[in-house]
Amino acid sequence: MSGFALWAQPDPDSRDERLQTYRVAIFTEVLRLTSEEAQGFWPIYNEYLDNRSRMQDELKARKQLDAMSDKEVEDQIQRHFELRQRDLALEKDLYDKLRKVLPLRKIAKIPHAEREFRERLLIKLQDARKNRQERLRPGRNR
Repeated sequence: MSGFALWAQPDPDSRDERLQTYRVAIFTEVLRLTSEEAQGFWPIYNEYLDNRSRMQDELKARKQLDAMSDKEVEDQIQRHFELRQRDLALEKDLYDKLRKVLPLRKIAKIPHAEREFRERLLIKLQDARKNRQERLRPGRNR
């Protein structure tokens, strides 16, 4: 299956499933998770991702910065600081929960696994875009 076919599907549920499958593959590789570790890790990590996503949704500005009053801008800045504090608390909670299911060295590698996932995903998306542009190029032999 080409990279384009993998990522260009319009169905958001299917896209989310493919994204999760890809994340599992990368994290399993980078962290070298055993099947027992994976069974403990993924429910905890997925809960963390869900909570983090909800927090980030709360921060999204309701209108453009230039259209906000000074009070609204101040409130937005305060929400940003609160989010950063809550995000740190969420990471600490993740660490505390993961200590029960993973060795410390694997927990310490999670930021690397997250970075590796984002970088590989970006490359995959860029390749898909390039393939799509090549297919759509006029005069291309078929």
